Amino acid sequence: MVESLEAARAAGLQEWLREDIAAELAGFDRATVRRLEQGTRQHAVRRSHEMAAATDLLTDLGVPARIAAASRDLLIELGGS
Repeated sequence: MVESLEAARAAGLQEWLREDIAAELAGFDRATVRRLEQGTRQHAVRRSHEMAAATDLLTDLGVPARIAAASRDLLIELGGS
């Protein structure tokens, strides 16, 4: 979340993202956690490509992509690529 907010600040969208994150988190329950875990494993290959693109965007914005790059790497591992 911190890395995302840094990128949003660099793009001039920090308040919008802050509100979006709050709205998403407000609706979380056990079923949401289960869906996110299962969906992450099921869609790991596609999401690894998305996180690679996010890493590139962060780099372009001048924001160190520590979490995005680590997420990309974990998704590659989960996807067996």
